[in-house]
Amino acid sequence: MHLINPQEALSKIEGVVEVKNYLLKIRLIKNLYQKGASTANEICGSMGISLPTVNTLLMDLIRSGEVIKQGRAASQGGRKPDLYRLAPDAFYVLGVDLSKYTVSLALYNCHQAQVNDKVIHKLVLNNEAETFEQLCLHLETYISASGFPSQKIIAIGISMPGLIDAKAGINHTYLNFGGKSLQAHLESRFPQAVFLENDARAMTLAEFKFGAAKSTQNVLGIFVGWGIGLGIVIDGKLYQGTSGFAGEFAHSPLFESQEINCTCGKKGCLEAIASGTSIVRMAEEVLLLDKDSILARMAKAYKGPLDPNLVVNAAKEGDQRAITILSDVGLNLGRGISMLIQLLNPELIVLGGVVAEANQYILTPIQQALNVYSMAKSREKTQLALYQLGHEVGLVGAIAVVTDKLFEEVLSKPN
Repeated sequence: MHLINPQEALSKIEGVVEVKNYLLKIRLIKNLYQKGASTANEICGSMGISLPTVNTLLMDLIRSGEVIKQGRAASQGGRKPDLYRLAPDAFYVLGVDLSKYTVSLALYNCHQAQVNDKVIHKLVLNNEAETFEQLCLHLETYISASGFPSQKIIAIGISMPGLIDAKAGINHTYLNFGGKSLQAHLESRFPQAVFLENDARAMTLAEFKFGAAKSTQNVLGIFVGWGIGLGIVIDGKLYQGTSGFAGEFAHSPLFESQEINCTCGKKGCLEAIASGTSIVRMAEEVLLLDKDSILARMAKAYKGPLDPNLVVNAAKEGDQRAITILSDVGLNLGRGISMLIQLLNPELIVLGGVVAEANQYILTPIQQALNVYSMAKSREKTQLALYQLGHEVGLVGAIAVVTDKLFEEVLSKPN
């Protein structure tokens, strides 16, 4: 089957029956991609088609190499049914994790398993065409050097910061130039389907599908790096809002007495008070007061710009000033989270990003703030947990976005 461009493949197929058969195969591949190994009867139930039709489709896909048998399922009172899954080399997806200053790349197979080494490049995000060209060069070089046939790499998933309308493929904050969406720019350069999503939403989706939130349906993902991002899963679905901008709670001015300017232009925003940027600002102030502290020695040895990681590591080493900084940040962050609990009543809140590496130094003050600012009944069934996917969460988030959206366009259009 031609999976890299199903729309093009459809245009070359003649006959209503042949088109219908191709689309059923695409639906079956998508079903196995999202749900993993399944029996023919389970596929029937998911797709709403007859068992003979499913068996015919499976045999065709086995012959063409997209599907394999994988043992047998548990018996339901008779012969154990065969399990079917996608062949590991059926197709591959390129994961792209963009931050403000770097781009990370890794290739994943159709079982969401990473199949080669991650590569990280420096890349400063802005709205310049030259930056886009640099990004494309990194992608082209990586695909070429991967050793996998380019026609088997059928999609590119991108997790990145900024105000993103994922449906339209537009990042309003970065790589917004030339009157076209970022998705359109990329799809004009690459044959693969391209999907992009705000990093916090993508990472929340990753934890929901593969990490700390696997068994939950109502989840908030709060990721604290240089800024603060929020992802919302409601009834098992990623919530994006009318324009795709849901989750921008970091720019809520919760601290009116504060005189600190936020990057959005307002004062007293949560992000200005409780993000990695604020951690660095406070750390710079305490370094002036104590040049012999653990944090000061770490900063001197680092020989680079002060980073939130240094403050977290100093706290773990017992630096009392670093611990105080994280405590202040945790209390302020908890105040913001308490509002979310009362608005959305989530089952689980997953905390991720560099600040989450501080573990109890950040979790304890957050919980203290929740006890003060949220109603007991609202929070009593809400759990607070650290993310499980760690430094890979951005790349896995990019893949999780593809898992949700792959083949969606071709299957939604009348043919």
